[in-house]
Amino acid sequence: MFAQFNQSNLSSLKPKFNSRLLAPFYLLLMLIVGALMPVHATENPLVGSWQLVSGKYLDGKGQWIDYADLKLSAIKVISAKHFSFTTVKNIGTAEEPVNEFWAAGTGSYQFSQSDYVEYPELNSFGVKPGTSFAFTYELKGNKWHTKRTEEGKVKEVEVWLKLD
Repeated sequence: MFAQFNQSNLSSLKPKFNSRLLAPFYLLLMLIVGALMPVHATENPLVGSWQLVSGKYLDGKGQWIDYADLKLSAIKVISAKHFSFTTVKNIGTAEEPVNEFWAAGTGSYQFSQSDYVEYPELNSFGVKPGTSFAFTYELKGNKWHTKRTEEGKVKEVEVWLKLD
């Protein structure tokens, strides 16, 4: 009734494949999977936490205001698709700092090799949804140099130090 199988007649039931015929299939599969994988943080040099080192902005009177004179400090956190920052002002002394809230913002962003554009969604400084802030930037070692321009005029310059 039932045939008895031993190792020799089991091996005859295995399908026979020519591995050289499968190589192009595996290569194509690897290319497709690689193309569909998400971009990793290592491919986006901006992802991480950044501490403000220096900066200045052009006020409504056309005068440059240095962040050091205002005693501002800030941390900006950038993920794969979003940014968030908080800035405080030291109203105390260097020896006994007393930090007071200055500004905060969060939203999405886009970047290329030389441009970084923020689209604030929540902020403390009255920017309406749909507004964007466009920066050119340059990475020099662990420092991120940004320059914001509006209508061809530089409005803000900052240097950030990468924390992680």
